[in-house]
Amino acid sequence: MDQIPIVYREWLQAIKERSDASAYGQLYRYCWKDLYEHASRRILDPQDVEDILQELFVQFWEKRHSIDIQMNLPAYLKGMLKYKIIDFFNSNKAKDKLLDHWSKHVFNYVQHHTEDLETYLALEKMLEEELEVMPHNMREVLLLKWEYLSIREIAVRLGLSEQTVKNNLTEASKRLKKAILGRRNLQNSNFTFLLLFVLDRLSS
Repeated sequence: MDQIPIVYREWLQAIKERSDASAYGQLYRYCWKDLYEHASRRILDPQDVEDILQELFVQFWEKRHSIDIQMNLPAYLKGMLKYKIIDFFNSNKAKDKLLDHWSKHVFNYVQHHTEDLETYLALEKMLEEELEVMPHNMREVLLLKWEYLSIREIAVRLGLSEQTVKNNLTEASKRLKKAILGRRNLQNSNFTFLLLFVLDRLSS
């Protein structure tokens, strides 16, 4: 996006001074791909990425009369995107995705062991509570691991060292195990032992 600063400066001027929809459309098409690729390295679901970018460009249009036409447009848009991504990972949507992954791993077991349904519901509630108090990076490492990404892939997506990813993953697993074993209604259940096994695999 840095190759044609004069052109996008013209777009910015037309958008700011005349609310020029044609210039906005050109800017949108030119910047979209780079921003999409940037966001995709951090967010797994393509639909989530598209939703974030749509929101970003709507916000850009709404603030068009206050934009600085001399600004570094790529840097400005990536700055907006950075905060959109942070908002996404702080939202319930990211947390809900991890709950979905947890459910998929154990759903078949519950179908064939209905006597453990109450334990399953208690574990699901426990997971939600633990996610609420986890540090941001730890929660996102856990989310990406449940997407079957490697340590290296997670490190690249989150901009962390591989050792930091491993440390966060190990600590997340310890927290969940402690939460499980600390609740009497979750003890002495075959289903609980299954979940502990899953957590061991998760941190490996």
